[in-house]
This record gives sequence, structure tokens and C-alpha cells, in this order.
Amino acid sequence: MKKFSVLFVTLLILSGIVLGQGKISSKIYFDYSYNKDAKTTNKFEIHRVYFTYQNKLSDAVSFKITTDVGRVNNGKDNRMGVYLKNALLKWKTGYGDIVLGLQGMNMFNVEEHNWGYRFVEKSPMDLYHFSSSADLGIGYYKTFNKKLHFSGLITNGTGYKKSENNNYKKISLQLMYGDSKITKDGNYNIGASFSVEPFDYVVGTNKTKENKIVFAGFAVYRIKTFRFGAEYDIMNNGGSSLSSSIISAYANLIVGKKVEVFARYDIFDPNVDKIDDGRSYIVGGLNIKPVKGFYIAPNVKISSPQKGSSTTFYNLNFQFKI
Repeated sequence: MKKFSVLFVTLLILSGIVLGQGKISSKIYFDYSYNKDAKTTNKFEIHRVYFTYQNKLSDAVSFKITTDVGRVNNGKDNRMGVYLKNALLKWKTGYGDIVLGLQGMNMFNVEEHNWGYRFVEKSPMDLYHFSSSADLGIGYYKTFNKKLHFSGLITNGTGYKKSENNNYKKISLQLMYGDSKITKDGNYNIGASFSVEPFDYVVGTNKTKENKIVFAGFAVYRIKTFRFGAEYDIMNNGGSSLSSSIISAYANLIVGKKVEVFARYDIFDPNVDKIDDGRSYIVGGLNIKPVKGFYIAPNVKISSPQKGSSTTFYNLNFQFKI
């Protein structure tokens, strides 16, 4: 599979160059980290390598293919693995856009832009596994009056690294008002996302149909050089009646043409009915942009469980993109 993916991507590059058509882009997340309490106290690591090829079949129909290279990390194997992140066809109609195939989910895509530093840390819902970032299925997207955005997806529910494992499908909805990407003074957004995914809950010989439900509310606003956002996310697993929650706030301040200061504070509770099982997580640092497409972010991360001692990570993150 890995050899096939590499060969397929190579053929796409060559075809794009020869034909002079389509758009090729890439993004790499690389870092150096130090943690005095870890078995390996310091290391260099590549977290993600994305390669994307996009092209138009007509004015109304386009396609996109994205590969994702990252650690397998399944407990037995930590080699670099190659996955398809996107393999989709987008069809623009007068009634909205229809997307078919392996596509980005609508559960935290806006929040990821609101946070703004994916190469430093995942957005909260991604970090705490409330939803996959991509899945296989069909999506519908519609914008009203340039500001009100709606999307609805029906997908397998297993993400982009696993095949379907039951007869149920995941339904995901998002409604957002404002700007999906906060890029300038006066930009803002407020919205909510919701998903429901049935599953078989088995206890002994008894099997019942239950639902995994996720709800998220979010908002962000930018005033000149300052941006502030927050979100609240809750997940309920029906059969076990286990509810988890996230409260997160983040901000950044532009202090020069090439320097930003950023900070984020998460409160994660894996079981809202249990006392002292949660933790807080602080991320803070600088984002330095020497040239277009190159970012350097010295930062500190502090993870503090409600019970036990905190752990501090010192990191130097890099992002390269074309």
C-alpha cells in the first residue's frame, strides 16, 4: 500500500508538470522537543507530511487528493506510514456543493483555523479524540448571503485510516455565521457542530443499539492585531452513559511583521460524573515567520492532571509549506 501510494503520488506530480495543469502543494510539521521526565528526554520528530494535488474537470467539477505521512503508533509499530487523507470529487451546483469520497470532516475544521497553530498542537476536539479529521462518505455544503454556512455529512464514522466496521453511518452537521478563516481585522465567526453515530453496545449476551453524540459550540473575533476564541465540546457514549467535555480558550497577538505571541488553555474532563479525573493543558509560545511558507515556533506545553504532578514539554516546532 505504501509503495502504491508513493508511486501514485509520483505519477500525479509528473502528470501535473507535463500537462501544466492542476495545483500541487505540500506541508510538513517538524519539531525538536525536550521533556526531562521522559525515557528519551529529547528528540527530533516529523509529525506530518501532507502532499496535495488538485485539478478541475470543468468549471463545476474538481477533485483533490491528499496523502498523509505520520507515525503508525499502534503500540507495536511506530514506523512512518502513508495514508490517503483526501480523495474527493467536488461538484458545484446552483443548490450547493456536493462532495463525494474521502473528505475533511465538518466537526472541528473551523475551530482548527480559529486556533491557528495546528503545526504546534492539534485543535482540542482532534487532540482528545472527539472526532476524526477526515472520513469516507458524501457531504453537502451551502452558503447563504455570504456569511451563513451550513454543511451536512454522511460518513462511515471510522475516520480515514480504517474501513467501515458496522452497518451504521455517522451524521455530522455544522452551522456557522461569519468568516471560516480569520485573516484580518473585523473577521469573526460563531457556530456549532453536531454528530450522531449509532453503534452496537454489548454486555454479555445482551446487545442494544446506542448512539455516540458529539456537540460543539465555538466563537472567535479578531480586533486589529489581537485574536481571541473559545469553544465548548461535549461527547456522550450512549451505552456506558459516559460523557466527556472540553473547555478551551486561545488567543494570539501580532507584535511585529514577522512575530506573533500565542497561548491556549484547555480543561479536559474524560468523565464528567467522576471527580478528579480531568486535566488542564497550557500551550504558549512565539510564531516567527522568516519568509513566506516557513514558520518557527518556540513553545512550552504544561499538562496538569487534577491528581498527580504536572509535566512540562519544551518544543521548537517548524512548518514548511508550498
